[in-house]
Amino acid sequence: MKEEDQEHSPPSYGALIRLAREAQGISPETAAARMPYQFSGSSWRQIEAGYRGRGANRKPVTGKASTVAAMASTVGITSDRLEEHHPEAAEVLREMERQKSQTSPLPDALTSAPPHVRRMIEVALEDVDPRDRAELLRELAVDYEAVTKRPTRKTSPPQRGRHAG
Repeated sequence: MKEEDQEHSPPSYGALIRLAREAQGISPETAAARMPYQFSGSSWRQIEAGYRGRGANRKPVTGKASTVAAMASTVGITSDRLEEHHPEAAEVLREMERQKSQTSPLPDALTSAPPHVRRMIEVALEDVDPRDRAELLRELAVDYEAVTKRPTRKTSPPQRGRHAG
């Protein structure tokens, strides 16, 4: 039997990430959209499976430690849990956890915001003095709540012009 015809099993970190994602009831595309940077559902699937392609075209795919760490974080896996599956990624994830604990937590109004809004806020906070972040986040939460609670405007259908004659 040729090597490419042999059954391929995913890496243990891929199986763990898939298990956590499925426990949340989300697709690879949804999980990828929640990543802190742009990432595709197909790339997510390949890293979970450990390969891309089929048959003779099958090629191994190993996720970089930082990518595996971000994927694990996205689906709620802790660094301690990731340690036995991918120690290097667990180290990166520990650093991510440390950095996250040092930043101001998002107020409730902002935690319910769509992922792209939360990412924009996090990027904007990088340029803000850490001592000013809590107050800025409170102000953003008030503004965000006000915008989301506004009633939507009803638009009237376009009026037809009158023809003379």
